[in-house]
Amino acid sequence: MAWPYHLLDLTHEQKHERRLLLDRYGVYAQLSAFIPILAYQLYRLAVWVYSERKRSKVSYSAIPSSPTLKRSRVSTSGNFARNWRATIWWLEGEFAQGWPSRGKFIAAGVWVSWLLFLCVHNTGEDYLHITKRFGVVAASQFPVHYMLSMKSQYSPLAFVFRSSHEQLNAWHRISGRIIHFLLLCHAGWYINYFVQAGVVKKRLTDPVVIVGIIGLVLIDIVAATSLERMRRWSYRVFFILHLIIGLWLLPLIFFHAKPLRIYVIEALVLFLFDLTCRNLDTVTGFATITAVPHTKLVKLKIPIPESKIRRFQSKPGQHVYLSIPPESRPLLSSAPWIHDFLYNPFSVAKASGTDITLVLRALHGPTTKALSTLAQLSKAKPPIKIQGPLGCSQRFPNLAAEYDRVLLVAGGIGSTFILPIYLHVQEQLAAEGKSSDRAKLIWSMRSAAEAIWAVDSEKKNTVVEDKNAKVFLTRSNSDDQQHGDEPIPADGSVELDELQWTEEPVKATGGRERPDLRKIVDGTFRHGNEERVAVLVCGPKQMARELREQVGRWVKKGRDVYFHDESFGW
Repeated sequence: MAWPYHLLDLTHEQKHERRLLLDRYGVYAQLSAFIPILAYQLYRLAVWVYSERKRSKVSYSAIPSSPTLKRSRVSTSGNFARNWRATIWWLEGEFAQGWPSRGKFIAAGVWVSWLLFLCVHNTGEDYLHITKRFGVVAASQFPVHYMLSMKSQYSPLAFVFRSSHEQLNAWHRISGRIIHFLLLCHAGWYINYFVQAGVVKKRLTDPVVIVGIIGLVLIDIVAATSLERMRRWSYRVFFILHLIIGLWLLPLIFFHAKPLRIYVIEALVLFLFDLTCRNLDTVTGFATITAVPHTKLVKLKIPIPESKIRRFQSKPGQHVYLSIPPESRPLLSSAPWIHDFLYNPFSVAKASGTDITLVLRALHGPTTKALSTLAQLSKAKPPIKIQGPLGCSQRFPNLAAEYDRVLLVAGGIGSTFILPIYLHVQEQLAAEGKSSDRAKLIWSMRSAAEAIWAVDSEKKNTVVEDKNAKVFLTRSNSDDQQHGDEPIPADGSVELDELQWTEEPVKATGGRERPDLRKIVDGTFRHGNEERVAVLVCGPKQMARELREQVGRWVKKGRDVYFHDESFGW
């Protein structure tokens, strides 16, 4: 098959027609983003209609073992719903360990195929047309790409998809890789044109070409530092380069090609809107910072204005982005300027009527190192800036009302997310007159020291006294002394100093071993085939992966499950 594209000598009218087509297909590519938005809204409408019809046919007094629910389960609609849930579960599973989900891979494949179609459709034999088309289509995706990165609570996509920044960020990475691929094609086609036309030296000195090459190199740097291995090596390098290049890229595109300026302006407006909203949602409080004894944990109590504290109290399991202002940075810090670029996410472990409590693990990052240093100043109350609250929990269903069983699993410091949700669910169950046995808490930690922050010395501790909360200690006091120098795991889930107390703050009510997740999951699901079950987990990736595998066995049997894995990830 002969190569279909050639270098054509076009008239002025033909070049104008090509320009119109280029602009038109750029608009098509950008407006195509409304297709998944519309599809999702139709999906939500269909789910709502199905739920309402099902609710009207089943009596509210029907119990899980009633004949009515059994007939519903074996009906055609029941079989369809069961198969649909199994399909959704499969799509949400990892494509391979450590990779995005199958659904994201399929969606990315469909989207890039559509964009490639827009790149080649109606280009004829004009080589420069298809070359320019790749660039236009790639640039048209920048506004949506920047929108996917918005951290503000007013993110349009977060509102439309009832999602959060952490969930949309996965799509942001996919969008970035697609744009990078299209721009590589654009540059490759142009370089080939320079070679074929014998104008390499002439064009490489053209300011427009130089700006384009610089932009492509910067995008290559972002793509390279966005790889998981690079992010694990130094998340600071990735974040700072990502932020700086993301800002400089827009003016480069602006001066590279005049027809692309509309997309640059749209992306810039979205960026400034997000930045403004985040600044307006940021408060500064004089924090009380203390070190949790016998651990590498640091506890912060930060006062919150009365006008904002209700947002923290209304939804447990939220998080904030924390930054250290110049006046709070340790004097001996080797690079205090780096804090200007750092905004670290931390779960809100507790929200009272006047303040919030954060508990974090001091690892090797500059933020936690600085906070550990500040914790040594017992009388100091340094100002700390926080933005939020944010997170998926703002859109969680009513777990106590909508689900018959709730299983919450925490690993190590993941309890700062899980424990507030568990206490809230228990309060809801009590308010509705339901048995507290419907909600179970599994908390796995290496040592009881990790639970010191959760022990209330003024009143009986809920975790200690609650029969539905099981604490698993995977390391004894003597083991801590023997393994005090053990290196930090890659996920940073556990790390303790040598313990020297004689009485543990919490007892191993679940056992001194790793929790048997299979046994725990089976015990939760065996109460009734028609019961709806909610499972939430926050902890090491391997724990979440194993828990999902065990829950998946019951999903395949047709059980209705709500599953959430809370992770900021990389």
